[in-house]
Amino acid sequence: MSRVRLAAAAGTLLIVVACLLPCGPIGDYIGNAMPYQDPTDKMLEQQAAQAVAIEHQLAIRASIAGVLVVLGLAALIYARRRRPSRKTDPEN
Repeated sequence: MSRVRLAAAAGTLLIVVACLLPCGPIGDYIGNAMPYQDPTDKMLEQQAAQAVAIEHQLAIRASIAGVLVVLGLAALIYARRRRPSRKTDPEN
């Protein structure tokens, strides 16, 4: 596999992973936001603490996803610029 194809595949994979990375905490946050039926004060405090922890985890994963998107785009740009042109292709 050439470097160009490897860079294109890696760039695409990095962007896909970056899109999927924040999905876990978003689902957790939605599940945690569902109100309890007849909650006690302790349950409400626990739910608030879990919401803060999930928001923190989401912020971390979103920043990691941002870095992965930048790396993926850099790999795709590298692959696009380094690919052989059709003018130099001996078959044409």
